[in-house]
Amino acid sequence: MKPSSTASSRARTPLFVAAISLAAGLAILALMVWRADILVRLGLVGHLWYVLLLLVGLAAAVCLFALFRSYASYTGKVLNGTLELGGPAVLVLLVVLLGFRLVPKPEVRFDQTIFVSSESGQLVLRNRGKLRLDFGADRRYEEIGTKGEARFIGIPADQRGRQVSVALEGADDYELVEDSARVTLGDEATYLRVKPRMVPFQGQVLDSKGQPLAGAKLSLPRRSEVMTDSNGRFYLPLPADLPESDRTATITAAGHSPWRGQVVLGGSNPLSVRLESER
Repeated sequence: MKPSSTASSRARTPLFVAAISLAAGLAILALMVWRADILVRLGLVGHLWYVLLLLVGLAAAVCLFALFRSYASYTGKVLNGTLELGGPAVLVLLVVLLGFRLVPKPEVRFDQTIFVSSESGQLVLRNRGKLRLDFGADRRYEEIGTKGEARFIGIPADQRGRQVSVALEGADDYELVEDSARVTLGDEATYLRVKPRMVPFQGQVLDSKGQPLAGAKLSLPRRSEVMTDSNGRFYLPLPADLPESDRTATITAAGHSPWRGQVVLGGSNPLSVRLESER
């Protein structure tokens, strides 16, 4: 009984090896299908396919040998020596070669970097705002970095050479110089110019009796003066990045005391000023 038991044990050993190889191959396949994020973090993308091929080939070769006792071989002269390939080895080789043929060609992609600056070339947006590229039905958003750059990674190769629209978002005090700006994909670097967004500064000037005061003059440092209309109203567009030192407004009118105050941009309520008559 001992020789029979030993023979049975020897017969089961190849099947055990084949089962382990197949189980390992299935585990790798499951990772590739359902938990690809783990492979990406480990830097194993593109490598495990070949390990999987070897495991499947090994399992197939061991099964061939264990179940069919295959011992067919090929013998030939290679480099002044003798090359002998048995049936299992030939099967492993076939599985690996077919696997190489089945590997899809990697999709070629490219990156696009867009630099954002003012019309004078200054970096006015650092870690502020984001750019949006429109690829037809697909839209991509990237934050603007410390050097005024937004980098779009992994753009499909078939997009190279296309002109797509670009928009600036999340920077309320700036806007693109070109309302319908477009960039050509595939350029090593693209430059976009931005300008301060113009914010309306408006209000009404009244006299001491609460009546509209026409012809009153509104002035700010380094800005053009405006006059109030027949209803005492004024309108002056100002850049959203106007320095605090340039936000002191002065309103004067003949026969009235001048008024001075700080301009608040972006407010929802128009400014209302009452000038007192001079005594």
